[in-house]
Amino acid sequence: MDLRKPIAINKTYKPVLIFKDGVELKECVSIQEAAYYLKGYTLCTAMPYRHIMNGIILDETWIHEGSSYRFTTDPDVKKAKLEEMKIRNKVRF
Repeated sequence: MDLRKPIAINKTYKPVLIFKDGVELKECVSIQEAAYYLKGYTLCTAMPYRHIMNGIILDETWIHEGSSYRFTTDPDVKKAKLEEMKIRNKVRF
């Protein structure tokens, strides 16, 4: 399924789209905003930040209480984050 991808309009605006069961739920201006929104929406006890990051970067689906959540962002933001992760891992090892 091809999900809509938002466009980053500047360096600080890194939008995240949240999809629930294939239907667009909300567009957030950042990963942090998406995590705060999902915590309240799903009534999770912890911030689902890692689930959002894995969804954006690794295209993983998060299953929570029988519903599937997917996340997208601007392809350029995803590419930059992957490069940052590669550099960080090279420095560690």
